[in-house]
Amino acid sequence: MTQKYRACRFATLTVVAALFLTAVSAAAQEPEGVNQLEDWQQEELISLIEEARQTITAPAAGPAAFELGGFASQIGTDGDGYVAYTVTIDPSKISTPTVAMYMFLLDPASIAAVSADENGDSDEAPELPDDAFEYYDFIDVASGGTEPVQISRALTAPGGEYEIFIAIRDSSGGEEVEDDAVQSAPLLLRESVTVPDFWNGTLQTSTVLIPDSLEQLQIPLTPDQLQLSPYTIAGVLRIEPKFDRVFGKQDELSLIFVVYNAGSEDGSKPNLQIEYNFHQQTADGEEFFNQTQPQEFNAETLPPGFDLSMGHMLPVTQSVPLSLFPAGDYRLEIKLIDTAGSTELIHNVMFTVEEA
Repeated sequence: MTQKYRACRFATLTVVAALFLTAVSAAAQEPEGVNQLEDWQQEELISLIEEARQTITAPAAGPAAFELGGFASQIGTDGDGYVAYTVTIDPSKISTPTVAMYMFLLDPASIAAVSADENGDSDEAPELPDDAFEYYDFIDVASGGTEPVQISRALTAPGGEYEIFIAIRDSSGGEEVEDDAVQSAPLLLRESVTVPDFWNGTLQTSTVLIPDSLEQLQIPLTPDQLQLSPYTIAGVLRIEPKFDRVFGKQDELSLIFVVYNAGSEDGSKPNLQIEYNFHQQTADGEEFFNQTQPQEFNAETLPPGFDLSMGHMLPVTQSVPLSLFPAGDYRLEIKLIDTAGSTELIHNVMFTVEEA
């Protein structure tokens, strides 16, 4: 079946117009000094940091205590990339309404240097490397329930490969604790993570997000506020992402992303076409199903004041009704054709349509 759908924008024209002329990048907040915390927070956090740091050169201790996912990247500030992420924790592993969280990011080369020093002849303890990024917080959670506990935050770092370390532990929340109370063991996770380099001049996009909800903000979020709403685009479009890719036939598949480093023939306007091609997964393999009309971003379609040289964003939104999609699994191929830059880029989005 081949059918072309009209390109529908799930965001209002006001939202999109505002984003076109926005030159704001996302920036996550690095932590301030621990000595600014309350005494009980300092005590809990210092203990958690010490235990988390001990895992830098320790061998893997089996499966992680929780899941890390929901990665969504966009351009950051000062040459950095910005990556939102979500940890998902089994509620049975949390017994207090507040948890302490500590996260730090390390370059693998610095980890290797520490390991080498540890195996050397010196009796002195190896000096721990500087973090590429570090964050801590005391977070209120819904303990004692049956639903997974999810915590979403963000990090910033120069583009590259890193090791992310996350430690989470029950917190007293400032309540009185018995002197002989035994502190619970922290939940620990260590994984490799990639921070994209959006500053290298090549055609790229932010992560393609499927919003569950979105809100246009009048004032950009501060770095601290971004940590609580980390999937916000450019600090002004707050998004609650839909992590599962399952839809009913009554739903629409809505997408949003930002294009970076598009070429320009006049120095200000791009000449970019974006295609959306749907492929259905069948018992016999993959079959082309349908496509939308291509989107055009050029001097004729963009606002007069749009200027790439001024750092203006190039946001893209698309929404497609799924009523004519038979139940099944699909691959959406998003193809960017940059005529001015003589290059192409393809992203794939997998999703499932179920009967209503």
